[in-house]
Amino acid sequence: MGRIIAVANQKGGVGKTTTVLNIGAGLAKVGKKVLLIDADPQNHLSRWLDFTPDEKPTLSDMIYQNVSGVQINAVQDFIRTNKKLNVDYIPASPIMSGAVTILGLDGDSQNVLSRIFKQPYFSENYDYIIFDCQPSLDLLVSNSLKACDKLLIPVQADPLAYEGVSDMLLKLQQSKQTQAIQPYLLGMLLTMYQKNTQVSNAVKDALHNSYGNLVFGSEIDYRTEAKKSSVTHNCLVTDEKSRIGQQYAYIVQEILRRCK
Repeated sequence: MGRIIAVANQKGGVGKTTTVLNIGAGLAKVGKKVLLIDADPQNHLSRWLDFTPDEKPTLSDMIYQNVSGVQINAVQDFIRTNKKLNVDYIPASPIMSGAVTILGLDGDSQNVLSRIFKQPYFSENYDYIIFDCQPSLDLLVSNSLKACDKLLIPVQADPLAYEGVSDMLLKLQQSKQTQAIQPYLLGMLLTMYQKNTQVSNAVKDALHNSYGNLVFGSEIDYRTEAKKSSVTHNCLVTDEKSRIGQQYAYIVQEILRRCK
């Protein structure tokens, strides 16, 4: 059975897309079949994967068809491949901004993505499906949370990002309709960490004190190579000389252990 992981935090700029890209590529590097889903209208992940409009359907088309009751027969038509990273992906497009409105038209609006990605095709062809969610708590994010098996929350080493974790957990409770959400939590990943600053260390301590073993055993440092990678469309986990790439490789191994 394939695992569906949502990577989400309602605060922007915490490293969600960087995390999705690097753990996806890292899982592929160790032989896993990976599908990345760009569920963010800003489509940063799609652009990072060098997607260019090709007249083939995107995630918004997939949502529209499902809400309209149109049977999706050729799932492969929605999937592209980034051969450099050996990952498949379903891109977002600018019209993705209207997805919340479309979802709201469905009689079971919380479960549209569940209906789509619980199809046998996905579990038969992928070990991991990873959603890159937009910085929001709207209906599109709720759908991703409802569809996922596990939630990974990137937390920037910043007080505002830390304070937002409780809101994200409440949203997960609402989406899963249970207060017992620990089985659905993959963990919190501290990002943009600067070990020589009081603020970063205070957030790190607070995160560990509040959530204990749910916090990943390694953090992702704040380094210029991470910012540059988003501009140059480079993936750091495939670069053996990259410090951040090494950190993400460690996180990949921890994900494999936690998903057993």
